[in-house]
Amino acid sequence: MELHMSHTDQGPAERRWSRHKIDVRLKVSFPHHGNNNSAFGRANSLSRGGIGAYIPCTIPVGTTVSLELTFPYSAKEARLEAVIRTCDGFRYGLEFMRLSDEVQEMIVKNCSGTEQLQ
Repeated sequence: MELHMSHTDQGPAERRWSRHKIDVRLKVSFPHHGNNNSAFGRANSLSRGGIGAYIPCTIPVGTTVSLELTFPYSAKEARLEAVIRTCDGFRYGLEFMRLSDEVQEMIVKNCSGTEQLQ
């Protein structure tokens, strides 16, 4: 399943999916000068189409990254791909790409069980 979000910065009324508050550690792996680098960060918002995270390193907008994280209402670690869509300092907006049905179910379950952001 492949989901796409708009590339423009939209307000809550124009978002395709509602965002939900989460606080989980994540590992992000990304290409950098021919090497595969990784860093740890904190995810702070989740929607059916993407995730917001603080990642203390520089990753260019448009970069495809691999994410590893365990959602609050899931016991199993999720591994998925995302694209960096926005960046403000070390705050990133990532769009999910090619989600498996299992990971999509984890995301929907966690969006249903967490506080919605305004």
